[in-house]
Amino acid sequence: MGGALLLALALAPGSPIHGQPVDVADPFPAGSSLVKADFHGTTLDLYVYKPAHYVGDGFILLLHGASRAAEAYRDNARGFADTFGRMVVVPLFDRERFPNRLYQFGGVFREDGSFSDADERTYRYIPELVAHVRTREGRADLPYLLLGYSAGAQFVARMSAFLDLDAERLIAMSPGSTLFPTRDLDFGLGFGGLPDELSSDERIRRYLALPLTVAIGTADREMAQLPQGDAYSQGVHRYSRNLRWFNQAMDLAYENEWDFNWRLVIFHGAGHPPPEMFDHPQMGNALFGHRPLASGVF
Repeated sequence: MGGALLLALALAPGSPIHGQPVDVADPFPAGSSLVKADFHGTTLDLYVYKPAHYVGDGFILLLHGASRAAEAYRDNARGFADTFGRMVVVPLFDRERFPNRLYQFGGVFREDGSFSDADERTYRYIPELVAHVRTREGRADLPYLLLGYSAGAQFVARMSAFLDLDAERLIAMSPGSTLFPTRDLDFGLGFGGLPDELSSDERIRRYLALPLTVAIGTADREMAQLPQGDAYSQGVHRYSRNLRWFNQAMDLAYENEWDFNWRLVIFHGAGHPPPEMFDHPQMGNALFGHRPLASGVF
């Protein structure tokens, strides 16, 4: 954590507030809790759910959608958290401090259009959040999945071009626009307009080799809140955009004989509301289907 002091306040339903520096293990309580964590002077609310039967198998860092309803996302995730015995942590990136430029697009470009430094980007919070959870739980190697939903999936997809994480899997679920592996589209939609070291063939090759899962519902076809403008070139609705994203990436990797570690998981009948995806039979496949024995476990 770069020597930064991390402070946490845990508020479990029905219990008093308590807080202490997170230099030593201070595990999250079972059930739902709210933790306030300080990262270099910026306090983030973390909405946490730990199943009663949690035995330390790992956690899911869940990035909410454009509604910024972190608490609701945490509560909607309780079902699959209980099913798979994973703790869920949902940081709140509120609209006041993290408008679309800083959330969906990670703050890669400043308001004046200039390219930002790494310490200005919202992406920097992800490894710090992971370190915070691991410290609280007392396990430096605690495995985790990074799951972004809708706007959070846009964040995850674009962030992956900039950061190398040790997540077991990145899951981009139901993004409305995303990062196609091409320099023909400007950043946000593609790799165009980025410095050479972030848009070279080598960087795109590494992007396609990531353990990334694209998860989309077949009924996710509403357009009311869908990014338009240049994003329309990616498809007419979320379902078509996600299929086109995955297929274009797969074709490019095949043509160049590059490693391709993405997965596509289709949620038949699911629309855009989070519960339709989170409570779907394919949720386990999206989270853990990359494991050879997953079908025998779930």
